[in-house]
Amino acid sequence: SLKRHLAFVQDLGSQGMSSNESEDETARTISYLRVYPAWCSRQLGSLLWSVDDVAATNASVPIGKRKKSGTQLHVRPHSDKVNEEAAAPPGLPHNCYDTAWLVKLSQRQKCELRVKDSDYNFT
Repeated sequence: SLKRHLAFVQDLGSQGMSSNESEDETARTISYLRVYPAWCSRQLGSLLWSVDDVAATNASVPIGKRKKSGTQLHVRPHSDKVNEEAAAPPGLPHNCYDTAWLVKLSQRQKCELRVKDSDYNFT
């Protein structure tokens, strides 16, 4: 259940979320590709994908209601795109950060990141 991850995801805030890249704003349905932060590990990314999918389902048009006219449907497909400029939130457990990204950091950057010497339980 995602409920046990709620506090952790809320602590991540907007820095932990994927950003959007619009494909076509003139169409009836807008497709916003998910662009993931380079610092984010695959395990954390998978958790955030699940949260995104649940949030999208909860925000969809309720049964028995119509979509308001003039609004476009938004689709957020996953992509392999990565945002190298995304700011990493400091103080997360070690397995929340991408290991290849961590290796590229200077010693000063690693100190500023304050990576916890523990792993988050994603199960």
